[in-house]
Amino acid sequence: SGHGLTGMLFAACNPPGRLKASMRVLLVDQSEPQSHSILRDLISEVCPWVNQDTVQFFEADLDDYVTKSLSDVATDEASIIISTHACGSLTDDVIRYAIESKAASVSVMPCCYTGTAKGTPYGVQRMFGVSASADIKRSFLLHDAGYHVDFAAIPKAITPMNRLIVAERRS
Repeated sequence: SGHGLTGMLFAACNPPGRLKASMRVLLVDQSEPQSHSILRDLISEVCPWVNQDTVQFFEADLDDYVTKSLSDVATDEASIIISTHACGSLTDDVIRYAIESKAASVSVMPCCYTGTAKGTPYGVQRMFGVSASADIKRSFLLHDAGYHVDFAAIPKAITPMNRLIVAERRS
């Protein structure tokens, strides 16, 4: 999650009462950068619902966090999984976690594509490149797991790795 800005902005845009359920943002990364608490405190000055109770940081490897959290997920709890620039196969791990936890929706912005297109036909890789091939493969994985999948992008001026895979679980 890096410093967690994406998750905190999501929380800031969803004040109490806007959603049918209460919201909490769980940020997972191997270490919590100093910028996390600084950003959270700055955002909470404008959006007081963005605080230590609603935005929590877990210092953990994703696999360790997943092992613990899957047993704690309530079956009636809706979740949204967001990943920004999870390097290489970490994006695939995030997608697998979203599927296993039956997340209501998932949005990933992959980066570092080396080795991630394995299993896609050579012609697809040659025609569309490794990055698009990997993301096409990821979209089929989500589709086959019962998600409606689409692609989006943010401006390249923000980041050259700007493609988003956005998926919502079909009911």
